[in-house]
Amino acid sequence: MQLSKWVLTAALAAAQTPPTIRVDVNLIQIDATVTGRDGKRITDLKASDFEVQRDGKRQQLKSVLWVPGQRVNQAPVTDAPASQSVTGDLRPEDVRRTIAIMIDDMSLSMSSMKSTRDAVKKLIQEHVDSRDLVAVYRTSGGIGAMQQFTTNKRQLLAAVDGMNFGSMKVIDSLAPVSMNPAETSGDPTIAAMALSSRFIEEVQNRELQDIRTAAMLGSVNLAVRGLRELPGRKAMVLFSESIQLYDAPVSFNDPTMSAMAMKPGAQGGKRLRTETAMRSLVDSANRAGVLIYTIDPRGVVTTGITAADDVGGGDPRRVANLGSKRSFEFNLSRDGMTELAHETGGIFYGGSNDITGSLLTALNDQEGYYLLAFQPDDATFEKSKNGAKFHRLSVKVNRPGASVRYRRSFYGVPEAEQQKPTPLATALFSPFRAVGIPVKLTPLFMHTEKSGSFLRAMLHIDSSTLQFSEVPADAADTNKEPWQQALINEVVVLFDDTGRAVDQVGNPQKIKARGPGLESLKKHGIDQQLDVPVPRPGAYQLRAAIFDRTSNLTGSAAQFVEVPDLKRKRLALSGAVLSSVAWAEDKDPAGSAAQRVLRKGGELEYALTVFNAVIPPDTKRPNLLTQLRLFRDGTLLYTGKKVPLTAAAPAADELVMVKGRVRITSSPGEYVLEIGVQDQSAPAKQQAAVRYVDFTVRD
Repeated sequence: MQLSKWVLTAALAAAQTPPTIRVDVNLIQIDATVTGRDGKRITDLKASDFEVQRDGKRQQLKSVLWVPGQRVNQAPVTDAPASQSVTGDLRPEDVRRTIAIMIDDMSLSMSSMKSTRDAVKKLIQEHVDSRDLVAVYRTSGGIGAMQQFTTNKRQLLAAVDGMNFGSMKVIDSLAPVSMNPAETSGDPTIAAMALSSRFIEEVQNRELQDIRTAAMLGSVNLAVRGLRELPGRKAMVLFSESIQLYDAPVSFNDPTMSAMAMKPGAQGGKRLRTETAMRSLVDSANRAGVLIYTIDPRGVVTTGITAADDVGGGDPRRVANLGSKRSFEFNLSRDGMTELAHETGGIFYGGSNDITGSLLTALNDQEGYYLLAFQPDDATFEKSKNGAKFHRLSVKVNRPGASVRYRRSFYGVPEAEQQKPTPLATALFSPFRAVGIPVKLTPLFMHTEKSGSFLRAMLHIDSSTLQFSEVPADAADTNKEPWQQALINEVVVLFDDTGRAVDQVGNPQKIKARGPGLESLKKHGIDQQLDVPVPRPGAYQLRAAIFDRTSNLTGSAAQFVEVPDLKRKRLALSGAVLSSVAWAEDKDPAGSAAQRVLRKGGELEYALTVFNAVIPPDTKRPNLLTQLRLFRDGTLLYTGKKVPLTAAAPAADELVMVKGRVRITSSPGEYVLEIGVQDQSAPAKQQAAVRYVDFTVRD
């Protein structure tokens, strides 16, 4: 299915054009925070007190304006109105603060996720009032209220409660270490193979982490772009455990790896994907007026050898060096957090167990600031062979004891070149969910020899919110009852880890129904599926948007998805299709794979495909174990037994399938089903693969 020409033009323009530090052909305006030795704001500075440089060239200031801010209320505040949003009762001129809280669930450990959730909930309960626009969302994509700015504290708390541990990181500088005795084997061949295996795994993990960090920053970038149209100076607080910009040589602080120093990937250096994504994010934040404050929720950490480390049988030199290596890698994991805050005028907070205090201090930083304006020269907007130039800024204050924080860079693209997106494009690219038309999106990774890899986007549209108009029946229609028709545009776009739109599907649609069919349509909604080709393995965001051409209402949804590299021959799984048995028996439309609503006591059916299962030559059958686990609100409720998969020997063109049923007797709520598969015939580090599917239980 091809995207219509007008949607394609608007969508790609919004996706690939930087949003509009304010950059105009006649004026560039930046904001700066100036404090004295006591940490308090300095409010009486003049133009002569500032020195601004662009790429080392001094700029002539046209104006300097002090803008007073408002400090966060230190006492508990009253609850917000029951229902308010950006377009609700609160007018733009009444907004006190705009606060975006982003939780990087692509990096946080389980303990960090808990402490972060506790801190954010405390902030919402005690320090957010009815004049604050707040959004709470996660970097891996989100559903429901998490992507909507609101003043409703109950809604915000529900968004926080709905965030579960879901770390997908592959490098953890504080993770327990397990030594491989084979590395110290007396047999040089065995020792060399063990060292080589560790080296290869580390280099591969670095590349995967680079991809995932870039994808996370791309998600933050979309959030920042969505903030641009909101009023005032905006604050974003990003909780993360790792934004790593550089890798040390593999042999650094690890003498056992010195023999590998000349192999490809061993020299370390910049993580290019992360650097590119960081630069784009900084430019977007500076144009949108967003200060980014980064918080490492790990607090005070121990980098020495702990009881969790298994160092028995390891090389004594590596054991002795473990503490310093871990400390070095821990600092590397925080470098990007420091730089992101530094480049956008924010502050990095780390090394404290008082996460609530760090969060509150960050928001108190909105007290007041200076707006500095200067006239750009022609060199500001000159193009390089790679497009707009990336410029560096420097701001100095000529007063003893004063320190200044400011936005340090921007791309030379004036606002006049910015293209205002259509309502559909706005809903599609904004991270803050458009809720005029409720939409649920489920992405399923799939692969066939004929079609290659693709994502099956399963959509559920709440058609009760669509505006229907009467259309006369055709003359040849024996049923003269008029039709009711709704006109919508829909689009599903796939973004790569840099935030670039790489493919899209969708088209305008006419939805016609009458009589009982219309009643059913409005009651149960519309289920659809669209297949989006995937060009290569990696981390992606899939985003969907719906636009009602009659009412001008929009709806949107987004999900993060990781596409495995099947050519590596590691065990991998397709997306898991989950539906209720009642739906399969035509008894409950809400139990479809797109909606996944189950009545208490009902049964779920699940199915997925296993890729790269090892087929032993003696049995010709895969040697697989499957296991189910059930979670509610991040709490493990049930762990099933490991069950052998009784699969017949697959033919050359057949796929290995995992199917089953499970009855849910738990109380109503939001759940996650984990489906794990273990290949007992595969190498130890390639044996396991897991898929997660969320669903809802109702009475």
